[in-house]
Amino acid sequence: MWRRYTLDMTPPASPIEPTPRGVLRHYWRVAGVRPWDIVLPTVLVLLAGGFEAMSLGLLLPLTSAVAQNSFDFLGDSPAFGWILALVPDSVADSPSRDAFLVVIIVALIVVGRIAKLVFEYVRKLYVVARTERYRVSVGEETFARVLGFGRQYFEGHSLGKVDAEIGWSSSVLGLLTAAEEVFRYVINLATKAIVMIAISLPLSIAFVVTLPFVQWFMTAINSRVRRISAEGVEVDRRVRSRILDILGSIPLVKAYSQEKAASDTYVEVLRQAQDVAVRRDRVVSLRYPVEEMVVLLVMLIVQGAVIAIAGDFRPGDLAAFGAFLFMLQQALPDYKHMSMFSVKLAEEWPRLEAVAGLFTDEGKFIVPSGPRAFEGLQQGISVQGLSFQYQPGVDTLVDIHASIAAGKVTAVVGRTGAGKTTFVDLIARFYDCEPGRILLDGVDVREYSLPSLHGRMAIVSQEVWLLNRTLRDNLSFGLARRASDEELGDALRDVELGEFVAGLREGLDTEIGDRGVRLSGGQRQRVALARALLRDPDILILDEATSALDSVVEQRVARAIQQRAKGRTLIVIAHRLSTIRDADLILVMHEGRVVEQGTWDDLVRQEGAFYRLHQAQYGKDASVGA
Repeated sequence: MWRRYTLDMTPPASPIEPTPRGVLRHYWRVAGVRPWDIVLPTVLVLLAGGFEAMSLGLLLPLTSAVAQNSFDFLGDSPAFGWILALVPDSVADSPSRDAFLVVIIVALIVVGRIAKLVFEYVRKLYVVARTERYRVSVGEETFARVLGFGRQYFEGHSLGKVDAEIGWSSSVLGLLTAAEEVFRYVINLATKAIVMIAISLPLSIAFVVTLPFVQWFMTAINSRVRRISAEGVEVDRRVRSRILDILGSIPLVKAYSQEKAASDTYVEVLRQAQDVAVRRDRVVSLRYPVEEMVVLLVMLIVQGAVIAIAGDFRPGDLAAFGAFLFMLQQALPDYKHMSMFSVKLAEEWPRLEAVAGLFTDEGKFIVPSGPRAFEGLQQGISVQGLSFQYQPGVDTLVDIHASIAAGKVTAVVGRTGAGKTTFVDLIARFYDCEPGRILLDGVDVREYSLPSLHGRMAIVSQEVWLLNRTLRDNLSFGLARRASDEELGDALRDVELGEFVAGLREGLDTEIGDRGVRLSGGQRQRVALARALLRDPDILILDEATSALDSVVEQRVARAIQQRAKGRTLIVIAHRLSTIRDADLILVMHEGRVVEQGTWDDLVRQEGAFYRLHQAQYGKDASVGA
């Protein structure tokens, strides 16, 4: 269902119910659960339970033999009479018969136990492989869903929060595994219950009657665990956010020697997590001692009542009570693990609620992909009545009208905060452009599919984004074809990086570090420029793309870009006016509006907003043609 947006990263309106239960049902479909995935573990659990029932059931004749000091009762036993058939005739009438029977029964108990462990091992192997397959499918689904959100979503949420919520999608797998474990423990408890009933029916009834009271007490504990877990979810978000915030700001931390302060802020959230964990474990740890003490106390009271009613005490009663207590000790862990599922559910439910929030479209700023393929710009871009707000009530762009001719150089200038970057980002379809329209060759940009539009477009901003991979990987990122070393080298030479890369020991296979930290600011910008040029785009957008270069290198790179982009539509945002001297059209923006447009000479002669920018950079005595 959602697989189709792994290609264009534009999810349609969410078709699932954005609740924990809705997410569970959706992930069940996404994981492709097959009937065999449930049937095989169930069969293996039943087989293991059957062998465990056999090994535990054989404790009954051993207990009776100890109480009666003989195995003579086996001849009249409908359940265990078959054991006598295993005794050879040569031993059946000899004094060593009872010793032989002990050996046989113990051997059968050992064999049953080994068979149970083998089936449990096979089940475990299958369940682990199956669950990890599910984990890949669920992780792929969640990650693709998040990648489909608009840029505005990521600008409003910390990476730590997003990272934590993606990780919590595996909670569904924890619940699935826990549910299967509950079934296994139910089978184990049932087999032991049969043996317990055979030992003492009154004690077994007392045990069953006690469980609802114990479970009532556990309900209060589970409620408390859920409240603490909800608090823990928020703390987990803060921990992840703080980690990524600090690690992403290491240069700033080092520049101001704030290692101690950064460590202290991290320790602060760690202590909050510690407090939540301690309070949660304090509540959870209380349930097991209470369960066991209540059950044992009831057993002692019932056994005392049975003896008092009978009016006499026999050694066999003590043996039976001891055997029952032994079985009870074996059964209580199974019951504890069964009841632990409710705790697991209480802990994971807040996380599932957070994951469910990813499957609502509200606040995700999803930019829908259109049905048409963009084949390239032939006539131009027409912007009509374009307005935009990042926050309600705060205008970033206001009623912009402009025309950008195809195959020409259009510059966008203005003071900081005038809305230049937002303007080109809307053309690049990083945000939805309602109200207003952006027409490419007369067709609304919303009609085009995002992959086809971005396949014909490249944008380089002053904030360079590089991957923690090799130079080759960064240059080839997003290319639909494999670029040769010669082609990569030509692009690098165009941006004045040819000699630099040639001098590197590993050349194009050099790792550049996180966000290109092993490169200078100017080198990072030029790598981004080379990457854009390799795409050979119809529309090339440069947003202060040479701001980190010195004027000499900048001029050479600008000439190379103009040569490469000849016949292409080039949109340039520039603060240094010298870089757009030869632009065919200059759009001047001020406070979110296009206040002037024209050629360099025309705008200077108008002595308006552009003239003031010109005078600020060149001085009052600068000539018009400077």
